[in-house]
Amino acid sequence: MIETIAGIITAVICIFLSQVLSKYFTTKLIAATILVAIAFIYVGFSLKGNTVNVIILEVGVALVFYFLAIIGFTRNNVLMAYGILLHGVWDVFHHKGLPVQTEIPGYWPTFCFIVDVIDGSFFLFVFETQKVRNPISLKSSVKS
Repeated sequence: MIETIAGIITAVICIFLSQVLSKYFTTKLIAATILVAIAFIYVGFSLKGNTVNVIILEVGVALVFYFLAIIGFTRNNVLMAYGILLHGVWDVFHHKGLPVQTEIPGYWPTFCFIVDVIDGSFFLFVFETQKVRNPISLKSSVKS
């Protein structure tokens, strides 16, 4: 239960900070940074006491999220929000080591899932709202 509460608090703090930082950085840059950062957390976990196959799997999946962040940043902001949400699914795959066998703290999948779902939903709402207000923003350099 504590990981759920901590996940909610962390997600709300991330949303608050993204709003404060949006005075200095675009929302899409913040979303891309979050997506890349969360993608590589499991790589860090995999480096401690896991097989080479597990490390390769985690690096490969992290690279998928990394490229999703790049494509989302350059072509369609909504892809980054979906990437964060999809990372929540990746968290579920780590729950109790099924089917992904990376050795991680037991609280982590639930905590990270909660953060990803809340933050991904927030960014999805922001980017969808921006699309409705400014439908040509995908092709322009308007600050997102």
